Amino acid sequence: MTAQDGNRVVEGVSRRRILGAMTAGAVASAGLAGRARAYGSPVGTPSAAGRVTAPVKRHMAMLDTIAARHGGNRAAGLPGYTHSALYVEEQLRRSGYRTRRQPFGYDRTDHIRDTVEQVRPRQRDVFHTVAEGVAASPAGGDTGELVIPRDAFGDAADSWEGIDARGKVALLQLRPNLLRGARREYVGGGYRGGGVTARHRIAADQTEAARRALIHARAAGITAALFYLDQADIPIGLFFDAPGDTELPPTGVVFSSDATALREDMKAGGATVRVELELRRRHVDTFNVLTELPDATADRHLIGAHLDSVPQGPGIDDNGSGSALLLHLAHVLAAEPARAPVRFCWWGGEEDGMRGSRHFVETEPLRPIRAYFNMDMVAAPNHVIGVYGNGPQRHFTDHFTAIGQPWLDGPVDGMSDQVPFLDAGIPVAGIDTVRSAPAELKNDREAELFGGTVGQPFDPRYHTAGDTITNVGIEALAICTTAGRAALRAISR
Repeated sequence: MTAQDGNRVVEGVSRRRILGAMTAGAVASAGLAGRARAYGSPVGTPSAAGRVTAPVKRHMAMLDTIAARHGGNRAAGLPGYTHSALYVEEQLRRSGYRTRRQPFGYDRTDHIRDTVEQVRPRQRDVFHTVAEGVAASPAGGDTGELVIPRDAFGDAADSWEGIDARGKVALLQLRPNLLRGARREYVGGGYRGGGVTARHRIAADQTEAARRALIHARAAGITAALFYLDQADIPIGLFFDAPGDTELPPTGVVFSSDATALREDMKAGGATVRVELELRRRHVDTFNVLTELPDATADRHLIGAHLDSVPQGPGIDDNGSGSALLLHLAHVLAAEPARAPVRFCWWGGEEDGMRGSRHFVETEPLRPIRAYFNMDMVAAPNHVIGVYGNGPQRHFTDHFTAIGQPWLDGPVDGMSDQVPFLDAGIPVAGIDTVRSAPAELKNDREAELFGGTVGQPFDPRYHTAGDTITNVGIEALAICTTAGRAALRAISR
C-alpha cells in the first residue's frame, strides 16, 4: 500500500486530500454466534481460521522465502520481484491459465538515508520531506546546534552577519506566498523510501529564495538546513535543478508546528538535531502479470493486487497477503468453472505510485471491464476490517452481513490500485485490514469490534524489514479469504 511521505505517517493520503483523524464508518451488526454463514466462511475458532488460510499462507511463506534469497525485498525492478512473478506464473500455469507480462518503466527516487531527529534537549523524530537536487549527507549524517539567521529567511547577503554558524544546522523560513502558483502532483519517494504521495511543490519564486538561502548558509559554514512554511503543516517538496545545486547543503522541509517546538527549545537553552539525508534517482523497468481470457472482447471483472514490496523489506502483509489471496482465488475459480469471465492482475510498482495499474488503465481497453476489485494488506496483525468502493463493495458487505462480521467503511480513493480505475470511471471495490491507514493507532471502538491492542498501529511492521511471514494476522486473513471467495462466487456465477 502506497504511503504518506515522511517519517511520521499521516492517515490515508488520497489523491484529493490528506485525510484527518480516522472516524468510525458504517459498522455491520456484530456477533458471530447463531448467525447464518455465507459461502466459504470460517468457523470463529483459531483452528478453523488456520484451515481456511492454509493455502494462502503457503503462498505468503514462499514470497517471504523469495525475498530472503534476493536481497530481503520484492521491490519493483529488483530480483525479488522478478522471482515473485515467476512463482505466480508457475502456479497459474499449473491451474491451466495463460499469462502475459505487461512491461513498463519509470523513474524512481529512492530514499537511501532519511533521518531528521532532535537529540537535545529531548530525543524525537521530526517529520520532514527531503529536498531533491542538493548534496547528500556524509556517512553518519550531520549533528549540530540549530541556529536561525538574522532575518528568519536567510536569503539576504547579510543574513548570517555576526552569527557563529560553522558546523551548525540552519532552521529557515520559506517566503510566505502560501504556495501561489504551485502544483500538486505525484512525486517519488515515501515513508522510509517506500511510497509515493501527493506532495505540494512550492512556487518558482519560493524555490529561488530557498536557493539563495542555501547559498548564503553554505558560505556561513552551515552543514545542513531545515525549511518550514509558517502555519503550514503539509508535506512540501523542494526541487533544485540549477547548476551548482548539488553542492548545496543537505536539506529537508519540516512542519510549521515542529519548527515552532524547535524554536521554543532553542530559546530555552538550545536545540541539537541530527540530519542524515540522501536521495538517489534511478530508472525502473518492471511489469504486471495478467491472466489471459479466451475471448478478449468479453465483459469481465478484474481482481488485482500489487506484487511489489518496498525496498526496505519483504512486504508479506503489504502486499504478499493480497497477492497470495489473489492466487488462491485464481485456483478456486479454475476448480469451479464460471459462467462469467474474471481476469486476475498482479501489479508492479504500486509502492512507487500505483505505476502498474496506472499503466494498465492508460494502455488496455477498458470498455469490457465491469468492475475492479482490489486486495491490499489483508493480514494485518492488529487488524480492523475495511471495505471501500462505489457500488461493487456490496459483494463483500452482503457476505459480512450474512455472517454478522463487523466492518468499517474505508476511503474509496485511498492510496492503492483501485484509484486509477476509479479515475477512469470504472466501478471499484476493495477490502483491507488497515482501513487505508496502516500506521494508524487502534482506538477503543475498533478494539471493541475487532479485538487487538489499543494504541498500537494496525500493522506495526508496515514498510519495514519486519514485515515477514511472522507479521501475519491469521484471523484477519481468514475473514478476508472467505470474503474474497464470496465476492468471486458472486461475480463469476
